[in-house]
This record gives sequence, structure tokens and C-alpha cells, in this order.
Amino acid sequence: MVKKVAIVTGANRGIGYEVAKQLLQQFPGDVIVTGKDTAKGKNACAQLTKQGLKPIWHELDVTQSASIRMFLDYINEHYKGVDILVSNAGTIFPKDSPLSMYRQAELTVNTNFKGTMSLLRYFLPLLRPHSRVVVVSSELGVLKSLGSRLREEINLDKVTMYELDKLSDKYLNAVKAKVWSEHGWPDRILEAVSVLQNALVHATARELRGDARRNILVNAACPGWTKTESMSTYFDNAGCLGGVPARAPEESARDITWLALLPIGATSPNGSLVYRREVIKND
Repeated sequence: MVKKVAIVTGANRGIGYEVAKQLLQQFPGDVIVTGKDTAKGKNACAQLTKQGLKPIWHELDVTQSASIRMFLDYINEHYKGVDILVSNAGTIFPKDSPLSMYRQAELTVNTNFKGTMSLLRYFLPLLRPHSRVVVVSSELGVLKSLGSRLREEINLDKVTMYELDKLSDKYLNAVKAKVWSEHGWPDRILEAVSVLQNALVHATARELRGDARRNILVNAACPGWTKTESMSTYFDNAGCLGGVPARAPEESARDITWLALLPIGATSPNGSLVYRREVIKND
């Protein structure tokens, strides 16, 4: 009998940890906790084990092709397929980061967008019928946040992974030259990179619609403002951002887990940006 498997990247803390925990409680198969820091990952798995759960740890750095290939070999050897893939690995810098805007943008693009894209490229062939892919992103990344000319370039009905990859390089060049606004990009790095992530999800879902493996659903999930270590510098003393109370990681994770566990036969959402289980219009 084929053993089912779910993979969660960036799962050693915060939202990723909570998604892994909830999948361990609800998914009838193995759940693999991954991250680039082995010590933190093993500690996270130890905490889950103390709660009576049975996580499996594997190191994975989505910014390194060699690391992805090693993990791919492991999955091929032990499972020969994937049922759930939650791409949560991502970078967000504190408000007071000493790094230049360009360096922050470079690291964010390389992890959140290019890392996700590499993960998808390697793992799409392993997806089984009825599998679910969830990319953790942000509702900030909608096309209306872009200039009109750039918006035309990201035509969700046509844009490809390759074209999005080239656009991410153009974005970094614009940030380096300090002309991102003139090129139609928003000021916030997370917003710009989330546009690329959400378009990537749409392009991937579109590519899979004609696939012989039926009922594969791919979505982006916005967790909303969440009380995590990486977000802590953005909240006021009341734990709010812009007057909006931050959610606990386990609360944000529930919506992501819901997408990852959409039942067999469900046809929507697919290729969508989802926040609190509602599809966000992306135009």
C-alpha cells in the first residue's frame, strides 16, 4: 500500500510549525517537517513528539538546488510521490533591520519567490492525483498594487514561470538602482515579492489543469498579521498592526491546513489567493 506524505517547509517555528502540528493531528499519513537549521528543526520535532505526535525531520534549504535535490531523492526513495506540499519557508525582516533595502529584497526574492519556484519545479512531477499545494504568501501581493505597464506584463492568463523569474530579476535591478517606483513596483518588499508568488501559484495551477493526474489543487494562502518572531517589530504595544489585532500562529495555521486538506473531488479554490477561507480578487 502506498504511504501518504505531507511536506511542510520552514516548519521549525511559527506558522509552519503549527501547520505541521495540525497536519500531524489530521492527515492520515507521514508529515515531514523541513527547514534549513537542523538544530532548530530537531528541537521542533522533539516538542511535537512530546505531544504524542510522530513528525519526521529532514533538512531542506529551498534557496539551494542541491538541498532540494537531496530531499527529492529522499522522497522518491521512501514515498515515490507527494500528497500535500505546504511551501511556508520565507523571509521577512524586522522593521529596524540594518541591511540595505537591496539586500533585504535580494534575500526575500531568493527565498520567498525563487525558492518556492525551485521547489515547485522539482516536486510537481511527484504530485499524486488529488494532491494539494499551498504557498504561504500575502494578500498585499495583488496586481492592483503595480503600475499599469507592469500589470500588463503579469497577465495571469498567460504569464509563465520563466517570465516571472525574469521579472524578479528586473525587480532586484530596479531596487539596486533605486528606481523601483518608476518601474511600477510597490515600496514594500513583501508586497512586491508576494505579487510574484501569487502569480506563480496561478501559473502553476493553470499548467496543471490539463494534467493526466486529476484534481491537483494549487493555492496561495495569506495567514494575515500573525504573532511570530519575524513580525514582532511591526506590532504596537496592544499587539495590533494598523489597528488590526494580530492572530495567534495556530489560528493562522488553521486556514492553511484547511486548504491543504481540501477533500478529494473539490475543484475550488484553485490557482487562487485565499485569506480566511475566502478567495481574494487579484486584479
